[in-house]
Amino acid sequence: MKIGILCIGDELLKGAVVNTNLSYMGQKLLELGLVPELSLEVPDRPGDVVRGLEFAMRCADFIITSGGLGPTADDLTKPSIAEYLGYPLELCNEAAEAIKARWTTLRNAHGWGQNAQHSLPFHFLNQAYVPKGCRVLMNRFGTAPGIYVATKEGDRFPGKKIVMLPGPPSELHPMFDDQVLPIVRENMDGKIFSRLFHISGVPESKVEESMQPVIAAFPELSVAYCAAPEFVKLFLSAPDSGILESASGRVRAIFADSLLSDGSRTVAEEVVRLLARAGHKLATAESCTGGMIASLITEIPGASEIYLGSVVPYANEVKTGALGVREATLRTAGAVSADCAAEMLDGVCGKLGAECGISVTGIAGPGGGTPEKPVGLVYIGVRYLDRVRIMENRFRGSREQIRARTAAVALNTLRRFILGLD
Repeated sequence: MKIGILCIGDELLKGAVVNTNLSYMGQKLLELGLVPELSLEVPDRPGDVVRGLEFAMRCADFIITSGGLGPTADDLTKPSIAEYLGYPLELCNEAAEAIKARWTTLRNAHGWGQNAQHSLPFHFLNQAYVPKGCRVLMNRFGTAPGIYVATKEGDRFPGKKIVMLPGPPSELHPMFDDQVLPIVRENMDGKIFSRLFHISGVPESKVEESMQPVIAAFPELSVAYCAAPEFVKLFLSAPDSGILESASGRVRAIFADSLLSDGSRTVAEEVVRLLARAGHKLATAESCTGGMIASLITEIPGASEIYLGSVVPYANEVKTGALGVREATLRTAGAVSADCAAEMLDGVCGKLGAECGISVTGIAGPGGGTPEKPVGLVYIGVRYLDRVRIMENRFRGSREQIRARTAAVALNTLRRFILGLD
């Protein structure tokens, strides 16, 4: 099955909104062993929507659109596609009732009462009109329902599957998970067995190189990679469960020390689970990352069991006043130094009473670098019980890339300490 994705909205082309929907859908499809044939971004104009759809249908069997299903004048996806396919719109009573109910909930939440000024706008019900014969995908988080159309013999493009989804990620993501992925599975040519691994601390090029013997040993195995600062996602898929299990065993042997456990989606989640199991507390002191590590940790449910808190000593006076970094250290070695990172680590663990800690201080850029201390120079301190490591790192990339890589290395180093791998 060939999949095409059509993202609709002027805001995407203007750069006003990052297309996170495409990234989300692509990753979810990859977990099924499916890689889209193409993705297109088109403006909110009927002609462009239709041309984009027509191009996608020439290249793919299953087309997913996002955006343009709401109540405003520029939400033209549904009528444009319905007219192009020759499917008249008709009222879906279930969708209409859901829209009315959601409007009532919003009105009550805003305290509008029965004020006529805040009665249901007539154009809101336009969202309840859907192409005749389609399957309606109810929207629990918004007003616009999704639509699933299967074209028939005699249509311009027979045998095509088209799913239309609203654009807001808070609506699209749960609809995609709960309703679209089951439809995708229904239409797959055959059953695909898949597995996802998170490999931390290994560059994508090294992962790919290490996988070559596995790929050679299992010709039917499909392998895909997705690199991020904290890990490489490795997707395996195969038409036979035995092949997948054998290949997975090889992967576990090759990357044994670098694999996150199957239940962890991030390195921070792995760290939280490991510390909770060990019964130890963690504190962080972040200068150049500005609380990014703390944010990654506190995104994890249950982090309060192990995480005491963070100090963000951006200014030198905070390093000395809050963490006890010596002024002599700042004068002689500087704020960006191994000595400063070590004293920050001692300070935050001592002040907050933690057995485990992370400290970071560096130059994330784009300015502030010197020949002696260039942009990307970052010192990371990690403590796990009586083990301490202070690391000098030279990261490349943008400010955000340097900060993200700093957080990734810090958390992965702590993970390896807890597991006794270093």
